[in-house]
Amino acid sequence: MTNPTHSRIERPPVVAVLGHIDHGKSTLLDYIRKENTVAEEAGGITQHLSAYEVIHVHEGTQKKLTFLDTPGHEAFEAQRSRGARVADIAILVVSAEDGVKTQTLEAQKAIAETGIPYVVAINKIDSPKANVEKTIAGLVEHSIFLEGRGGSVPYAAVSAKTGDGVDNLLELIFLVAEMSELTADPQVNASGVVIEAARDPQRGIASTLIIRDGTLRKGMHVAAGEALAPVRIMENGGGERIETATISAPVRITGWTTLPSVGSPFASFTTKKEAEKFSREQGVSVRLPAPDRALRAGGQAGARIRRECRFRRRRARGGHGEDSSARAFQGAWLWCHLLLLASRGDFRMLRSPARVARRACAHRS
Repeated sequence: MTNPTHSRIERPPVVAVLGHIDHGKSTLLDYIRKENTVAEEAGGITQHLSAYEVIHVHEGTQKKLTFLDTPGHEAFEAQRSRGARVADIAILVVSAEDGVKTQTLEAQKAIAETGIPYVVAINKIDSPKANVEKTIAGLVEHSIFLEGRGGSVPYAAVSAKTGDGVDNLLELIFLVAEMSELTADPQVNASGVVIEAARDPQRGIASTLIIRDGTLRKGMHVAAGEALAPVRIMENGGGERIETATISAPVRITGWTTLPSVGSPFASFTTKKEAEKFSREQGVSVRLPAPDRALRAGGQAGARIRRECRFRRRRARGGHGEDSSARAFQGAWLWCHLLLLASRGDFRMLRSPARVARRACAHRS
């Protein structure tokens, strides 16, 4: 259901920075972060995440931007195959020393495939070897036509080292964002994209999310495919725990049931039941079915596996002497895995369940 127009407001742009290695992407981001980050309560520097927010004064008003800190980010690659729009705008960084390189063209191709608008930043103009006109000519040779040079792609000549031209670059980003008419409704439950996921040995599975619409609050539940997470611990870009996060903000969530796929969309809900229902509607089971439910459709193979499963569960509980050891527990663990295969209809793996179980127990002991 579409949100009412009156509830939607302007959304800060999410900006991805791409380009050839050593063309100054990281230096440019570092300068923007240093010069435009205000007090931590207003966003802060991202120290723990791969995305961060900055505040820039545009036409006398403080405006927020969110940058993806890794231009070759896995999430940006994933949006080509998944169709997920992680970024709203891209910056293609080209060195005024080296000109167009292989990764420059690969980055431009990636931007074109996503269909998002982009701005060219011709960097390193402070270098004695810089040649802006030659760089522009190289871009034209590869069908990247800049404004004023026969095309419509905005560009800015910048020095990430001294800061020359960076303000002009940010103004161009805001201009492109205004033309894109980015909006969101902060009153609805948050939704967006997973841009990073990893296993933390101390805190479990953690992920970084970009909120594209709505507001995320502590106590809600998040679903991304088969992965679920209660919002008990939520951190902003500076690694500080927060109670709420809203549109275009990067947040870190821990406590996922499984590793969410990078680039996959997420949605948030007020209750766990709603989150589980959402996952089921996406065609993913979030819970291992009970043996009888999982195998009822399996005919004779399913009936045999049900019997074997009941027998092994009794042994694991200590009903058959020496089989109530760690091996029996391992056998019960294996059956959970076999049941999952069966619930997916893969009975080829289960033709001799007892023999498979015995081998697995011997291997794991």
